[in-house]
Amino acid sequence: MRELTQGIKGMFCRQRLLCLLGFLLLVSDTFAQSVSLDSISSRFNRFSKSNLQEKVYLHTDKDLYLAGEIVWFKVYNVGSESNSLLDFSKIAYTEILDQDHKPVMQAKIALDKGTGNGSLHLPGDLSSGTYRIRSYTSWMKNFSADYFFEKPLHIVNTLAKPVRLPTASVRNYDIQFFPEGGSLVEGLASKVGFRVVDDSGRGVDFRGSIVDERNDTITRFRPLKFGIGNFIMETGSNKSYKAVLNLPGGQTRTVDLPQPNKSGFVMSLSETSGKLNVSIAGNTSDAREILLLVHTRQQTRLAEKLRLNEGKAVYQIDKSILGDGISHFTVFSSSGQPVAERLYFKRPSSKLTFTVKPDQLQYGKRKKVTLDLAAITENGAATLAEASVGVYASNGLSSNSTDILNYLWLKSDLRGNIEDPGYYLKNTDPQANEALDNLMLTHGWRRFVWEEAMGGKPAAITFLPEIEGHIISAKLTDSRTNSPAGGIVSYLSVPGKNVRLYTARSNTSGDLKFYTKDIYGPSELVAQTNYKQDSTYHIELLSPFSAKTTNYSLLSDPLTENFKDELLTLSVGNQVQNVYLNEKLRTFYAKPQDSVSFYLKPDKSYLLDNFVRFNTMEEVLREYVLEVPVTRQRDEFSVWVSFKPHYNDTYKNVEPLVLYDGVPVFDRGTKMVKYDPKKVKTIDVLTKKYYQGPVTFNSIINFKSYKNNLPDFQLDSRATVVDYEGTQLRREFYSPVYETEAQAADRLPDFRNLLFWLPDAAIDASGKRKMTFYTSDQKGKYTIVVQGITPSGQPGVASSTFEVK
Repeated sequence: MRELTQGIKGMFCRQRLLCLLGFLLLVSDTFAQSVSLDSISSRFNRFSKSNLQEKVYLHTDKDLYLAGEIVWFKVYNVGSESNSLLDFSKIAYTEILDQDHKPVMQAKIALDKGTGNGSLHLPGDLSSGTYRIRSYTSWMKNFSADYFFEKPLHIVNTLAKPVRLPTASVRNYDIQFFPEGGSLVEGLASKVGFRVVDDSGRGVDFRGSIVDERNDTITRFRPLKFGIGNFIMETGSNKSYKAVLNLPGGQTRTVDLPQPNKSGFVMSLSETSGKLNVSIAGNTSDAREILLLVHTRQQTRLAEKLRLNEGKAVYQIDKSILGDGISHFTVFSSSGQPVAERLYFKRPSSKLTFTVKPDQLQYGKRKKVTLDLAAITENGAATLAEASVGVYASNGLSSNSTDILNYLWLKSDLRGNIEDPGYYLKNTDPQANEALDNLMLTHGWRRFVWEEAMGGKPAAITFLPEIEGHIISAKLTDSRTNSPAGGIVSYLSVPGKNVRLYTARSNTSGDLKFYTKDIYGPSELVAQTNYKQDSTYHIELLSPFSAKTTNYSLLSDPLTENFKDELLTLSVGNQVQNVYLNEKLRTFYAKPQDSVSFYLKPDKSYLLDNFVRFNTMEEVLREYVLEVPVTRQRDEFSVWVSFKPHYNDTYKNVEPLVLYDGVPVFDRGTKMVKYDPKKVKTIDVLTKKYYQGPVTFNSIINFKSYKNNLPDFQLDSRATVVDYEGTQLRREFYSPVYETEAQAADRLPDFRNLLFWLPDAAIDASGKRKMTFYTSDQKGKYTIVVQGITPSGQPGVASSTFEVK
């Protein structure tokens, strides 16, 4: 993976657009042609090596918030094949969406070596409800939104009157059936998984039966856990089947089962004494030879050709050859067609164990708490780990069990909601093992389609990976025809002290890509073409956030009267913090950006306050800035840069790029020569060529104002000027210190329910780390949660509690 990532970075350094060749597997054969069984494994291996996949996980400080609180989070970006941190994408897009999938808040989070952290200050007027927080990278936008990290976020507005939604007289249920391997086939026995959930997305208990077209009962069934289970049935020729379900509340639903195919293959997976038995049956004319391909996270574990005897074959696999986590079992027919697929989960053998212990079990108000954090491997050895730690009031309101362990091993490769994903990894009894296999039957899916893997239909790549910094996309159109304009150079400027200028040339579809760096926090962007040459074009900056959404509802937890006292306590604490600690909650770290302009050090820089001030800029340039001669024709001026290309050469004049506070001025300098010189602080002159993307500048003159804000300067009306939120500035987490008696006696109220948040709790080779914080005035039980991952990709979770009296 390291070699792949370095190779991709190298390609971007040479020519960014060609990087896509490193991600696509382009071969000439398609599934319309016969694909030999011998070539399938090699094709899949080539695809796997070239098809980099990312996973993003978000550790939030808690799962339930009040409107007006801050959501703190840590971003982990890993490679899907190893779960190890991936130093690839440099930006993670994080959003909170409402029930209609509309964004409530959005942020761009800087990533460094696979991690980053940020915060979202919830608006005080948000309605109560279940929202979703999600996160993804630019590269992930090329694929389904099902790849994005997503989990429910419960938000309560205690200051707004609750909206009473009408109660449905009849509850709705989502009922689905999943034949093992993919299809029912006439005359062949199959295991069928099923899943039934209610409006809230939670599984229900029920009784069901399968009947044929004559209403004869074929089999009866009921769920094992979370509304999920399975049954076995054999289908007859020219028959149809229905499921009759007796649901809670006396409801009865009748649902058609998938129609059996006339011919095809079925597969079945069973486990005995550490061995997996794969049974395959087919009734087609080519049911003679098949290929069984098994891979774990796109790493091939087995590729075996099998002969079918009277349309049947059984193959036994030692579980030790499989990788940890989810493995895919795929059957290919003799013509190379994928005909059946099944998922299997192997519990991780290598485990990261976190321990977190407070130095006491009980504390008084405003007392010091010391946490001892340790990370060890399954054999008891200390290990390095990247971790994040949160300490919050235990209120019983949160029930979401998604953590980095069950997300990376399980949830990230399964479709839709998983009720209590932690159950499947925490429990190893026979019922949990059966429930886990039912989960594979009903939620299983893959991160690609076989047409792509075999080379017939390469994935459509629209979004480039941001391996150097944020890419701002724009659309260039001809304002006369409103059609895309290709081949036009455009300029994107960020006015300010440290000049940022980016250039791009539009493609035939009018698409522009500005490869930016160091744009943090709220900024003003100026996008324009050279209106002296390209005067009829309009630039529209595009949102970098994905419009794709998932098509399922999140699990919801309606609040009841039992939580009234807890919500009152949280509400009072939230209001106190917003009144007394408002400024501290709005403190940010300094912008982590370069201190020089994009052209680095100028050849000459003139601080005009060091000279006698003239009344016109023409006099300033003629008298002081010797490298910038000025010519005049009637009322129009032109500025030049004069320099010697070589020591013995004569001086030559070249046309410069003229900037004011970093914004290009395309009129040969007329505006600047006529501008009030008393508003200009500095003039920088670059007397050599400068290469910027697709453009070469013979030289550069940059006029800088005192406040770097283009004072009283009229930009061309064709320029696009927008307020833009760059990469998020990092907010400081406020945690008061009560080290002395005077500090503890401070009369300022402290009703914090989030006592501590440390997103960068890195653990060194000793496997240990110590951290301290102080309790607040709020009594009650508190929960400590630690989540993290080792360099080799082993995730871990730990929790502990203490009480404040």
